[in-house]
Order: sequence, then structure tokens, then C-alpha cells
Amino acid sequence: MYVDNGSVTTRGGKGWWLAGVAAGLVACALGVLLARTGLEDADRWASVIGVFLNLTGVVVAGYSAVQARRASTAAPAAGENVDNRIGGGRFTGVVVMGRDLEQVSTTGEPAPDPVTGRPPLAGGPQAGHVSNTIDDGRFHGPVIMGRDMRGVVLPLPAGQQPDADGPAR
Repeated sequence: MYVDNGSVTTRGGKGWWLAGVAAGLVACALGVLLARTGLEDADRWASVIGVFLNLTGVVVAGYSAVQARRASTAAPAAGENVDNRIGGGRFTGVVVMGRDLEQVSTTGEPAPDPVTGRPPLAGGPQAGHVSNTIDDGRFHGPVIMGRDMRGVVLPLPAGQQPDADGPAR
């Protein structure tokens, strides 16, 4: 799933199998190389390769953290258009596509209002167009699409529904 400037788009796994095949071939070639060099030299090579793989992992983790932070804080500027699009996939939980959402609760109970008496959608509805589109996919839960929504209470997952004698466990 990609988030860019308020626009959400999912992308299928087309072409990723090529990367898997390439990684498999590299692993096989490396195994043959290490088997031919002998145990002592293979141990040295493995240490050097391990250092570079660890450094690469740290760089990828840092990049991923920065991208995740940018995606979670991406908000459209006032008056900008927002295009939420799902192009396929399998979704087992609640799917929410919208704009200007406030107080979305995932606990099955209304979200507490942090500022008592705050008017709905502080600042009022924003200018700009919103488009929510689902091109394909399987949804095994509610789908909520809209704009300028406040006080949305999402249902609990099926395994967390309250019992007849008390709250969900």
C-alpha cells in the first residue's frame, strides 16, 4: 500500500517473483562459491558478507521508519483534492477511506471528545474534492467511505465481540 500526499493506492505482487528468483540464484551461487573455498575461507567470507548485509538492513530499516512516519503524518493541504483508491486485495478487518476524519474509535465505544464543546469538524468542512474508489478486492468486514466524518465508531473484530455476561476479553 502506498500513501502519497493523502492518496492511498494498493499495488499487487506483479513482478516480485522475479526478485525472488534472482535472490535464489544469488544464494545458490554464493553457496557454491563458499563450498569450493573450504571451511576456513568460507567462514571469513561469511563474516564479511554478514557485515555488509547487516549494514544494508540498518539502512533499509531507517528508510522504512522515515517513510512510515511521513505516511502517517501526510495530510492534504486545505483545498487539495484527495483520491483514495483500492486496486485489489483481501481485507479481513474494517476498511476506512475518507477525508477530514475526527474521533475514529476502534474499540467499539465512542471516542472521548478531547475538548468538550468543540464544534463538529473543527474548522468546518474543507474545500476540495474527495474520491473513494474500489476497483477490485475481497472485503470480509465493513467498508466506510466518506468525507468530513466525526465520531465514527468501528465495530470490534469478530473474536473480540462482547459476551452476553460482560465486556470483550
